Amino acid sequence: MNMSVKKWTLAALPVCLAAAVVVSGCSKGTDSSGAAGGPSPADGRQEDKYDKLPKDVSISMFDRGQVSSDEGTYEENRWVKWIREQSGIQLKVVPVPRNQAQDKLNVLIASNQAPDLIWEYDRNYIGNLVTQGVIQPIDEYIDKYSTSYKKYLQENPELKPYITFDGKMYAVTTKRTISTVANHGIWIRKDWLDKLGLKAPTTMEEFIAVAQAFKDRDPDGNGKADTVPIIGYTTGDGYAAMFGVDWVDWYLEDGKMKYGPTLDRYGDALAAEKTIYDLGLADKEYFTDKDNSRAKQLWTTGKAGICLCQWGGTTTTMNRDLLANNPNAEPVPLEPVATKYGKYGLYQETPAYIYVTFNKNMKNPKAAVQYLDWLMDKGWFTLSNGNEGVHYKLMNGIPQKTDADKFKKEVQYANEYAVLRPMTEKPEDLLIKAAQDPLSQKLAKLESDSLKIATKNKFRRDIPYQPNIIEINELKASFQKTIDEIRAKSVTQGKNYSAEKAIEDIRKEWKRLGGDKAEQQAQEWYEKNKANFK
Repeated sequence: MNMSVKKWTLAALPVCLAAAVVVSGCSKGTDSSGAAGGPSPADGRQEDKYDKLPKDVSISMFDRGQVSSDEGTYEENRWVKWIREQSGIQLKVVPVPRNQAQDKLNVLIASNQAPDLIWEYDRNYIGNLVTQGVIQPIDEYIDKYSTSYKKYLQENPELKPYITFDGKMYAVTTKRTISTVANHGIWIRKDWLDKLGLKAPTTMEEFIAVAQAFKDRDPDGNGKADTVPIIGYTTGDGYAAMFGVDWVDWYLEDGKMKYGPTLDRYGDALAAEKTIYDLGLADKEYFTDKDNSRAKQLWTTGKAGICLCQWGGTTTTMNRDLLANNPNAEPVPLEPVATKYGKYGLYQETPAYIYVTFNKNMKNPKAAVQYLDWLMDKGWFTLSNGNEGVHYKLMNGIPQKTDADKFKKEVQYANEYAVLRPMTEKPEDLLIKAAQDPLSQKLAKLESDSLKIATKNKFRRDIPYQPNIIEINELKASFQKTIDEIRAKSVTQGKNYSAEKAIEDIRKEWKRLGGDKAEQQAQEWYEKNKANFK
């Protein structure tokens, strides 16, 4: 569908409305998709061209492998059927593998098979779709067809900059709750600390010293030197965050935009990670543990002492399995440690949650807005919590799970469909929401504690969102492989490749690939947009 024709058609509607009083011809035209407008209703209002179209809407969905065979598939299950019945929208779900989501979406887009609603957590990816002309502005659709989301955006204007590109709104989003702002976390075996007479570390030096004790002093008491002090699937991100840097973001250094991996802080994070690896304090296989299976095995079997992972979520499942294997284990959240740059939190998300966009070839944007408004009104709550009396009961207005296993099987995957959710929460709510059996309550208390710790210190983010410049995005995408290779080489090759040499090579390659121009573009973008950051 030609976007300029669409925009002209929408812009022409007020003219047609005015002309309808005098001339009836405007109401009989054909829209850009070939649908006839038809005569005006008896009350004189212009008939909406989209009302003649079926209420069919397709949407992308992250396939996380959570739908059991007896529940169905991501495309067809009890909840997709429920959505169709309750919303009046004939929803079609297009699943994409979570760990290959953008690649899969790109293939669908290139082959003109992309769904009507395309969503991602990554604003940069949405920016790429804007630049490529894949998605369309939605200001007029929201203004004309929405009630609930329009009201929500008016009440939460701080979200507007995140969904605005080149002065137009290209997505809808809701605010993250505290549990979705928090992301990464650190866990430590308190029972190991107690046995060895150690205190929880507060600095990077103490962190390394505790890990060394976990390696040398047999904390699990089996008489064997078989413990792995540090494991984790967010290892590199964790070290970098504690040094106040991230490998994908831009930072302001004396008012100048600089790319994170080129900074001294990133070099120091590499040096710390390398020291830990050289001392044998980290699992030797974490660079190749792509599915985190080894990290999970080491933690749940009680062989690891510190986990750089998440504040909850997957880690809660790991802790559940650990406690099932050893009820005396005491995994507790650990506050990120200080470095010479100060104390920062681990990775935390920006306030905007999921970015839901409109494919430029969408046939019925009115139906899409109606579906999203339905989600905002009531759909999100049931998709997130299940059915009252079956999966939860209300306690002080908060849904409390009645059966953790039943919820996991029948409801957990449905949360994926709630792409908009105007929810608020406190860490303490996690205990009310959890099932009331002793183990579920213990895990919920750990989740609540870890959530507070995960949000206690701010993750360093000098600008709220990143530049949406196609050349920069392409450079960062191609440069990522270089960073990964240099980091792995430096960490694992001992004296043969120092952290100092690694950061030197990163800077050289950045410059060779056009980093100077990217920094100039980023600076210009910052000067143009900084007024929106307040």
